Amino acid sequence: MKETIFQAATLISVALGLVLGFLLRLQVPLTPHQIHWIQTPGEIFLNMLQIFAVPLIVTSVIAGVTELSNKMSKKMAIFTGTYICGTTFIAIRMTLVLMAKPGEGQDISSTESPDVPAFSIHLVLQDLLRNMIPESFLQAFYEQYKTEIVLIKREESVRNISQNDTEIRLIGSYVAGPNMIGLIVWSFVIGIMLNKVESKANVTVQVIQCLNEAIKITFNWILWYLPVGVLFLVTHQVLEVQDWGAIIKLGKLSGLVLLGYLIHALFVLPGLYFIILRVNPYFIFEKTSRALLTAFVIASSSATLPITLQCCEENVKVNVRLCRLMLPIATTINKNGTALYEVIAVVFITQINNIVLDVGQIITIGLTVSIISFGTAGIPVTGAMITILILTSAGLPADDAYVLLVVEWLLDHFGTSVNVLGDCFGVAVINHLCYDDLMKSNNKSIARTRSIKDIEMDLSFLDSDEEFISSTPSSHSRSISPKRGDHLRRVVTPPS
Repeated sequence: MKETIFQAATLISVALGLVLGFLLRLQVPLTPHQIHWIQTPGEIFLNMLQIFAVPLIVTSVIAGVTELSNKMSKKMAIFTGTYICGTTFIAIRMTLVLMAKPGEGQDISSTESPDVPAFSIHLVLQDLLRNMIPESFLQAFYEQYKTEIVLIKREESVRNISQNDTEIRLIGSYVAGPNMIGLIVWSFVIGIMLNKVESKANVTVQVIQCLNEAIKITFNWILWYLPVGVLFLVTHQVLEVQDWGAIIKLGKLSGLVLLGYLIHALFVLPGLYFIILRVNPYFIFEKTSRALLTAFVIASSSATLPITLQCCEENVKVNVRLCRLMLPIATTINKNGTALYEVIAVVFITQINNIVLDVGQIITIGLTVSIISFGTAGIPVTGAMITILILTSAGLPADDAYVLLVVEWLLDHFGTSVNVLGDCFGVAVINHLCYDDLMKSNNKSIARTRSIKDIEMDLSFLDSDEEFISSTPSSHSRSISPKRGDHLRRVVTPPS
């Protein structure tokens, strides 16, 4: 009942936000200052989610690894990596966009034509590797490394004649934003190290697990504010759109992206699930509808993670330890929706410039999209900037990438839902593949826990300070012969 009320309130907030946004846009001329006030409640909601999102991911990964053996953790990591790489490869399908040709006949030019320096794919790889091994684990919570290519104009004097020239420089620095790739990698390593220490790390493991549970409870409190935050977020987004005509012009591109999302969500992911489990895959949509709706509304898979965990654990009945380990990793690097959008967007830009892609450029685009989709959290670029990276790495013009900004905010909501759906299907598939191992691990854990309790009960009677008082009242005193147990104290029952 609570989940139904939550979903209904969220949908009503979306509808009210659309209506309120269009009414204010058409009837009330608002100043930028007033629009900023409308944006504030939504920003407060997103900030509350983001402040706990990173700690939740870190504690979930560490807790998930510590609750499994090293062999099981490695096995799940291999399955997770295989699933993410496989589904991402499927998502990067060129045939759909190349056959549809959404950019042909389009007369769209960007309002800005910034000088975009050449970019190479090796720089993306270098940043990704640097972020995987940060200088400080604590620094990774708030900073990540980024390499920028800057065109610097220089003046040279040759024979008293001044000449202007440009020089390309690589400037690497730390920028604001959590380094999720580094946090995931080292959270996994820390969990393995705690497993190696075994019983000596019990207190540390319990602290991490308790912190993880406390963050989840805090998230549940914050989510009651979701309908209010959604109302103002949607209203602000409607007011922010400046050129609805450009959205109509880009309708073919938007329709093609949505078609790709539908094919991936309704056929590719369920088909993979059915092939492996031989079970109706569409019940996943019903069981995870709350997470999908939240992801669509707030367009953030990381902020949706607490709800995704809850849906997979309680509704889909996935092993709790598997959810804690896999879902934070998948949330960070499994970006099927992002990969699909970027492929279509890049080819769209080449088509409006009447450029025919050769085989080498197509391979470069696919490879770059794969790397960036895996390392999106480690590379502080989004939307049009990701498209620019892909275009420049393939030696293609990138000036017109900014025309996509008018539809990007809308498509991003659908893409986030596809990302979360892929995470849910993935954790269900891997739970099936590892089911026997997880059950054996559970049985060993239960057996180990019971034996420890039994030992503690037995050892408690060897403590010199323990007193054993009979439950049956007696009017006379009873003593224990020193011959039977010199280590036990003599206990006298009080007179009745």
